Amino acid sequence: MTAQAGSIIPTADKRRLLRRRLRAERRALPHATRVDADRAIQAHIGRLPAFRRARHIAVFLAFDGEPSLNLLIAHARRRGKRLYAPVLRGMTMTFAEIEASARLATNFFGIAEPQLGATIDARELDLVLTPLVAFDDRGTRIGVGRGYYDRCFGFLRNRRLWRRPKLCGVAYELQRVPELASNNWDVPLWGVVTEAGVQRF
Repeated sequence: MTAQAGSIIPTADKRRLLRRRLRAERRALPHATRVDADRAIQAHIGRLPAFRRARHIAVFLAFDGEPSLNLLIAHARRRGKRLYAPVLRGMTMTFAEIEASARLATNFFGIAEPQLGATIDARELDLVLTPLVAFDDRGTRIGVGRGYYDRCFGFLRNRRLWRRPKLCGVAYELQRVPELASNNWDVPLWGVVTEAGVQRF
């Protein structure tokens, strides 16, 4: 059903439309533009003090036009950092270690996951490079709508100070929006990195 002019679209519908539009725009990025943006994003992350200090880092394996972290993953391995990627089981997300020889398999969304890697408690991660569909300048993010990150890191909502893990969104500038309505279960970002640079919240 198409919303008529002047009608109020419920927040859930607004988010659905926003997700659809931004995911399409992200997938439509020209290859050369994407390659340049991915290199800039990974360079910005590599210079973050939070990245340099981190020993245990959660990354994501790019899907549906998300920025690639492949160069950063190789760089982090050379620096002796331990890397983990999300593994989904039902409505639960855990993090399994990605070793250089790790076997990957696709989950029910078609996202690559490490198989048989050692897992880590989310509270023991130092830095979490977080995928997203949209973000605003207050640190509110929306993902694909399944709530995995909000459930996994819900304990951060009860903290007054950022210690660990630091949730750092990774996105393209086209995914920045003026303001997102937040829900009480949303976990805010510590910062975000795009090809334009780093923003702390």
